[in-house]
Amino acid sequence: MHMTDTPFEALYTLEHQPKHCFFVYLKIMTLPFLAYLYCILGFIGVLPIHMGGHTVILIGFIFVVSLLFARHNAEFGACYFKRYLREFRSELEAYVAKNMMRIGTTTKSNASFENFIRHYSKRIRNDNYASIGASIFPTMGILGTFVSIAFTLPSFSSQNAGAFEQEITLLLSGVGTAFYVSIYGILLSLWWIFFEKKGMNRFEKEIERIKEETTSFFWTKEEIEQAYLKENLEHFEKIAHMFEKLTAHDFFERLGQSIEQKFSLFDEMLSLEGKALKMGAEHVKEGMDVLSRSREKQRDLVSIHEAILEQLNRFNENTTSLHVKMFEEQKQLHDATKEMADVLKEHSYPPSEDVEALKESLKIIDAETEEIIQKMDALK
Repeated sequence: MHMTDTPFEALYTLEHQPKHCFFVYLKIMTLPFLAYLYCILGFIGVLPIHMGGHTVILIGFIFVVSLLFARHNAEFGACYFKRYLREFRSELEAYVAKNMMRIGTTTKSNASFENFIRHYSKRIRNDNYASIGASIFPTMGILGTFVSIAFTLPSFSSQNAGAFEQEITLLLSGVGTAFYVSIYGILLSLWWIFFEKKGMNRFEKEIERIKEETTSFFWTKEEIEQAYLKENLEHFEKIAHMFEKLTAHDFFERLGQSIEQKFSLFDEMLSLEGKALKMGAEHVKEGMDVLSRSREKQRDLVSIHEAILEQLNRFNENTTSLHVKMFEEQKQLHDATKEMADVLKEHSYPPSEDVEALKESLKIIDAETEEIIQKMDALK
């Protein structure tokens, strides 16, 4: 439902909207002004009526108060409402859109039209002033009468009858003019009540017409109850349909078959899980056995490795001692060869084939000895 539908657009086409409410204000103040003008003319002697100055002042005070209160009269408020009808339409549209509620397939505002009108009317006029308008004018009139009498009350201090009669005459004339204040206050009260009732009647008619034209935008209590009842009936129908399906014979058969299938699948799952656990335990046992055998073999390898290291250490020690012995023997042989050469040189024996063969043999022995020593060094 859109906010630009016919009911809201119809608010633009109600009665002619006044441009301003100044003439309504003048209409309300016409009688109070004419009555006050009559008093002034009587005071200055234009009209044949006796009017005291204090009475004119008190009536003028009531007239000024009526000027302030006329703004809050229902007649002026009704004119103000019609003048700003477009603004009223915009605020009502926003109010409806803010409180939208969907029930089923229908969307309307869950807010109250009366609450909106109540809050909106408080901005048109001050209800506190309007509520005391009908009572304040006669009250001020009565008060003005007593004040006027107090001003005109003589002292009654005369000693002779003529002066006393004159004072009585002055008192009665003052009382007569003082009652004009009360009359003016009561007249304004009646005038206020007349326009108040007239304006309220116009305002209520306008509101009632707007309410009728916008009733499709607001949920009523009966509509909400009917909508909820309809929704509940639909839910009950769905539940009844579900119960019908549940109570059907083929449903229970299918349900039993489905349960049996579920249990059979569950049993298969349990058997497969047992087999898997058994196979897992066997694999774990085999792994433990393999690990135990590998640990034993590792222990044997360690022993063999220690024995090899011990044999190598012994071999190293033997080769070292052999190398030392061969080195010493070579040194001794070298020393002996040197001594023999020195002896042969001293005796100047001629070289013979045996001596040369001996020298060659010694050189070969030296070479082989050095080669053995180098190999033994390499083994280290």
